[in-house]
Amino acid sequence: MISTTKSKVFIHKILSKCYSFRREGCIFLFLLLSFLSSAPSALHDWNSGWYVMDYSLGFDSRLLIGSLLRLFYPDYLPAESAYTFVFCSIIVFLMLLSYVLGSALRRTDKLPANTALLLLIALYLLGPGSPAYLWTSENMGRFDLYLIILTVFAAILYIKISSVTMRLISFTVIGLIALCVHQVFMFIFLPLLFTMFVDTVSEKCRKSDFVLGIQGLFLLCVAFVYLQVFSHLNTGTLGDLTALLSSRTDLNVNETALRYEYFCTIDTAFYELMLNQLPERIRYGAVTIFLLSPLALIYGYLWNRILKAAGAEKLKYSLFLLSQLCFVPAFLLAIDWGRWFGAFLTVQALQIVLLAAKKDAVVLAGLTELRTCFHKHPYMFIAAGFWMASLSKFQTTLMPDAPVFFASVYKLLRTILFLL
Repeated sequence: MISTTKSKVFIHKILSKCYSFRREGCIFLFLLLSFLSSAPSALHDWNSGWYVMDYSLGFDSRLLIGSLLRLFYPDYLPAESAYTFVFCSIIVFLMLLSYVLGSALRRTDKLPANTALLLLIALYLLGPGSPAYLWTSENMGRFDLYLIILTVFAAILYIKISSVTMRLISFTVIGLIALCVHQVFMFIFLPLLFTMFVDTVSEKCRKSDFVLGIQGLFLLCVAFVYLQVFSHLNTGTLGDLTALLSSRTDLNVNETALRYEYFCTIDTAFYELMLNQLPERIRYGAVTIFLLSPLALIYGYLWNRILKAAGAEKLKYSLFLLSQLCFVPAFLLAIDWGRWFGAFLTVQALQIVLLAAKKDAVVLAGLTELRTCFHKHPYMFIAAGFWMASLSKFQTTLMPDAPVFFASVYKLLRTILFLL
């Protein structure tokens, strides 16, 4: 009888715990099913060479992942094993992200802002910049995946760790690791880490915290400059490097990617990859912004309300917003606009989610205003949700809908002019 009672109590505790994490479970199940139903059968080959590059070739950004894999596959990395590594990494990312999103919803459960937060999360998960953009055919295996894993892990520490000093040290270490994975971290996910840095420093307004935070950000900047300017590989010709990497794996090593990264001048790469396709990028970039205009209006309204509610702390929230300018160099220097748009929408959503999870009064006030707007105009928000869900996920260089939409509008205008 006693053992039966203990079993019932144990089962009740398990069920109670599962119920407490129902939000995380639902989000994870949705994301997992989305992934399993749309995952490509192979990695995109543009990035494949870096999966077998390690620090024996020199010290450079992008070599950390390959070095880790070389510990388990020192002589040869089968393509299937590389795919399995990416596959499992995506599932880990979905678990971490689900925990962060669910925690934010749980922590604001009884607050008026919860409705608006749920709305933003739904728009993020349904839209073209949802986590699904990381596993579209052109993005499968890109190192952006590991950057967002590290950033979301930092977000969990930001939410769970009470010690300001430990948080700041953790953010710095995670940022340095992210730069070793890929230096593009400074342009796409730094705004999230910067938000966590600034909010943590301002939590107790201690001089020591401010100094530690500045030191951490400065160290990240120094590491970025070093990796960009002074790091190098000990390689011979492009053919030598390609042959070496091809001997380590049956992945298709993309020689063009290696040439632009290590054997071209910056001017040549910029002209051939960016300026050569600039009119197309601008045209389809403008169309993409138009297609995403419902999100622009919603986030524009929200940030306007946040800045109005900030009062004496307006500088702090202005810094959060201005940190998104980190994306500008990425758009100017590389053609991977689909990746940048996807990361930008991720940053937009998670900045608000993280601050709401910490019960930031100013952000909660802004979300409450958005909730009021939602109650006044529910059909506009519902239409925005359907519109975002109807759009394709971002590929590497653009949203597939953009050229189709542009061509369709052009044909429509020609038809109208013909009829007139």
